[in-house]
Amino acid sequence: MNFENMMLSVAELCDGRSFSDAKGWRWINRVRKNIAMTPPIAGFRGLYFLYKEATVKDGSKLGEPRYAVPDDYISDLNVFYDGVLLVKTPPGILDITLDLTKTGTPTWFRLMGQEFDIRPAPDEAGKEIKLLYCGFGADISGVGDEDYFMKHWPDLHIYGMSVYAARSIGLRILANDYKKEFGEEVMKLTLHNRRHWISHARIRFLNWDEYQEKRHIVFPQYSV
Repeated sequence: MNFENMMLSVAELCDGRSFSDAKGWRWINRVRKNIAMTPPIAGFRGLYFLYKEATVKDGSKLGEPRYAVPDDYISDLNVFYDGVLLVKTPPGILDITLDLTKTGTPTWFRLMGQEFDIRPAPDEAGKEIKLLYCGFGADISGVGDEDYFMKHWPDLHIYGMSVYAARSIGLRILANDYKKEFGEEVMKLTLHNRRHWISHARIRFLNWDEYQEKRHIVFPQYSV
């Protein structure tokens, strides 16, 4: 179901009144971001279908350990240096035991605010650094827009948008009703996401090539 059809459904739920596309885009993007950021829904790893790839521009810098985290990052950052998956390390643990001035081939990383820190600091420039992480879905900004999230969870979007729409025209009772319907859809998505992670979607690969081979199983939005 695309954005235009969702707007028609929202109008039907809100006393037949129509709303501008600008309002619809604002409401639907608020719903999507709130869902992606709500811990009970996303769990520890995040919604599996919101995983995405990124590449650090120009690759590694000689002696530079810190690189920016993508703006759309939510959780579960995985870093591949020159094709090899780096070990995740909690911040603050290795500062005392390791020489952080050392350079070499990075073997581990940690999050440092809006950056991630790879150690040892690279001793070569231009090595590829790829990222796999859970991030926000693309904003809906046009009539006809549709993605995996909308296609598989249309009622979640429609009821979430209808809460905002009903409130905007003073239909408070209806807004509360749709909030309950939205809550039921949230529970369905929560259970679905948990089943996915528990069943088979743990990251088992050690390098980027293995990820490329398995991603159609792990993350279905990447399938052909």
